[in-house]
Parts: sequence; structure tokens; C-alpha cells
Amino acid sequence: MRTGLKLLVLLALAVGFALIIQDSSGYLMLVTGDERRTVSLTTGVFLLLIAFVLVYLLVRLIAALGASPVTFKQWRTRRHINKDVDLLEKGWLELIEGRADSAEKDFTRLFNHSYNPSRQIIASLAAAKAAHLSGHHEQRDKLLQLAETKSRNLPRLAEATATVKAELLLEQGESKQAQALLEALDTANGSNQAHIQKLLLRAYKQTGNNEKLLPLARIMLKKGRVDRFEALRLIEHAAAGSINSAAPDEWQYVWKSLNGDEKTMPLVALAASVRFDTKGDPKNAGKVLEDALVISKDTRLLKAYVQTAGESVHDRLAMAQTWLKNDGNNTELLTALGYLCLKGQLWGQAERYLTRSLAISAEVGASDASQETGVSRDEALAHALLGTLYDRLGRAQDAIKHWRIASAATSALPVLNSDSILPAADTTEDPDGPPDRKKLDNLDDRIMSTKISADAHADAQIDEYFDTAPIPGYEAEKAVRK
Repeated sequence: MRTGLKLLVLLALAVGFALIIQDSSGYLMLVTGDERRTVSLTTGVFLLLIAFVLVYLLVRLIAALGASPVTFKQWRTRRHINKDVDLLEKGWLELIEGRADSAEKDFTRLFNHSYNPSRQIIASLAAAKAAHLSGHHEQRDKLLQLAETKSRNLPRLAEATATVKAELLLEQGESKQAQALLEALDTANGSNQAHIQKLLLRAYKQTGNNEKLLPLARIMLKKGRVDRFEALRLIEHAAAGSINSAAPDEWQYVWKSLNGDEKTMPLVALAASVRFDTKGDPKNAGKVLEDALVISKDTRLLKAYVQTAGESVHDRLAMAQTWLKNDGNNTELLTALGYLCLKGQLWGQAERYLTRSLAISAEVGASDASQETGVSRDEALAHALLGTLYDRLGRAQDAIKHWRIASAATSALPVLNSDSILPAADTTEDPDGPPDRKKLDNLDDRIMSTKISADAHADAQIDEYFDTAPIPGYEAEKAVRK
């Protein structure tokens, strides 16, 4: 729009100027010494315009020739930068696509081609990452060393170099070295603070530094800098590890420092329960597990709850029955109730809970067509408990049946062609005691005849066989001598 308006204005000015000079009777005289040159005003104006254009072009040409060295240098610089950018884009694209070998080559070419220190450092760091992915560890270490040397006077790039080095050390399993680098960066409050703290979480977990992992995971969760599921998993791991590794007179301080949600995490509750049992406090051990089981009926918690019942079997059985009212189809809970009933010698209730658990599992397996055929671990435990129950009640066949199912589910047993039982051996002619002369006299004539049937001819054949048999090792010794 603006260009069109400008053209219209210029056209109007040109038309107006042409109309003015058309009716003009003036003239232009140029006097040089004794000579005079007279032209019309219109011709003079056009000649002046042409002269002005020529002078302008001449000046521009002289200026361009004078600045040609600088212009050529700038052109070369732009061309060099464009090639650096092309190599950088190509290398990053190959690295994203997973072609680490090609990316390493392109980044190395960029490092050797570029004159800019920043681009050289970036290229060396990217090439180090690509070399790490390719398994070229020696080349990776050389590239990292080059980046460290060139970034000494560039704080931002020095921070990036340390971060990349720490990340690669973590992936290689050198957690202590990575932790030292990351703690220094975290203290300096670098620009990539969130990423450094995420790497610190990994370093603390790998080194087992639960005292630092727990508060950092809490901070990261509160600020929303890490996924909630991952943060809770790290908190659970760190809290349980701190309880397990604490001294006997210090672990309760760790337990008291946890909030209510952290105390009900499965690993934390299991660790605290073991500590309370070791201390000789089964009441608090059971209370810890009960509080956690109210939140989640975790299999590990149920197993610990029923196996550490001790003398409080009936109390725990009553508590588990209250949970069953709200979750009547929980097969793991039914199996746990059967276990408690067995320990409390409540045979009828144990059978009822265990058979109900197996029935619900069978219904779920029949309704889910995509479920693999076979017996799950929970079903195997129920079968094993039923086998123990029936063995105690004297129902041997039923006990063997359930034990077979449980053992087949938990062990890699061979598949037999048939279940037929081998016939029993004929023992009618076996002696009923140690042989003596009296019983030998009473043996059947057929047996006696078979014992004395070896005649002299057979003895001769046996003697001939042993006489002609080669002496062990003798033939081999002869062959060696030859």
C-alpha cells in the first residue's frame, strides 16, 4: 500500500513538473571564458539530472572498490558461519534420530572448522555425547577435556561443560565424581538449576546417600520440578533406606521426622515394622502395617502382617476381617485371612477363605480372555496353604493334589507324557529277612536251579575272556613306543 502511494506521488510530481517546464520560455546559459553555451531551461534541467546520476554512480563505484577487501572478508565470514550452522543443524538432527556415529563425525568437523570459541565448545560437548552413545569412551574424554580447556574464561559454557560431564559420569556409573561436580554447580546457583537438581537426585540414589536424597526430593516435589510419581518413589526409597541404615538408637528419630503420608508408604512401613519387631515391640509393628494397609492392600504389607503375627493372631485376624467387609473380592486379602486362620488353628474358616480366594481367581481368569493360562503366585500360595490344611486334617489325597498344583506353579517341572503309575514289583519270591542257611534250604527249586546252572563250559568261556582281554593301558603304551 505504501509503495503504491509513493508511486502516485512521484507520478503527480513528474506530471506537474512537465506541465510547468512546457510553457516556460526561459533558457540556461553556460559561460566558459569567451564562449557561451545557451540551451533551453528544460534541456538544461535534464542535463543536470543526468550529470548528477553519473556522478552518483561514479562515487558509489569508487567507494565499493575502496571497501572491497572488507566486503570480501565479511562475505567469507558469513559463508564460514553458514557452514558452521549447517554442520551444527545436521549433527543435532542425526543425534536426535539416534545416528550417533554420524553425529560425532559432523560435530568433530564443526569443531575443527569453526573459528568461534563458543561454537567449538558446543561442538565438542555435542560430540562427546555422541561418542558416549557410540561407546567411544576415550574419544569422549578427549572431547570433554578440550571443552574444559576452552571454557575456562566463559562461565556460562564452563557450567554447561560441567553439567554434561556429570551427566555422562552418572550414565557410566561414576556417581561420586558426578555428585561432587553437581554439588558445586548447585551451590553456585547455575542457570540450569532444575536440571542440576534432577541429576543430583540420580547421584544421591546411586550412591545411597539417603540423608541428602530425602530432603531434596521433598523440595523438588513441593516446587513441581519433578514428576509426582517419581518424587514419591524416591522419597519412599530414601526414607526406608534411612530407617534400615540408622543405628538402633537413632532410627526412631528418622521415623518421627516423616509425615503421615510418608509413614504409610509400603517400603517405609515394612522397614519400621522390622525395626519395631527387632526392638521387641510387636504391637507398634502391627500398628505401622495396619496404618499402611488402610491406604493400600499391598501384597508385601499383607505378607509381613500375617507372617509376623506372633501371639496377636486373633487381633490381626479381626482387623483383616474388617478390611474384607469393604473389599470382599480381594483374593490376596482372602489368602492372608486363610493364613491367619491356619496359624490360629481355625480349620473351617481357613478352608472357607482359601477356597473362596481360588474361586474368585478362577472366575476372573475365565472372564478375561486375554489372561494367560496358568496359576498365579497368589493362587499357588492358596493351594499350598490348602495342602497344609488338608494334611493336618488327615485328607492326604486332597493335600497332595493342592501341593502338586502349588509346586507346578512355583517350579519349572517337566511335562510328563502320561500320569500312569508304574506297576508294583513282584515281591512274592523276595526273602522276608536276611538270608541264612535255613531259608536257603527252603528256597524254590527253580531259584536254586538258576543259581547252579553255570557248568564247566561256561566257566571256561569266562576264563578265556579274561585271559585274552587286553591289559588296560598296555596297548596304548605299545603304540607310543612304535
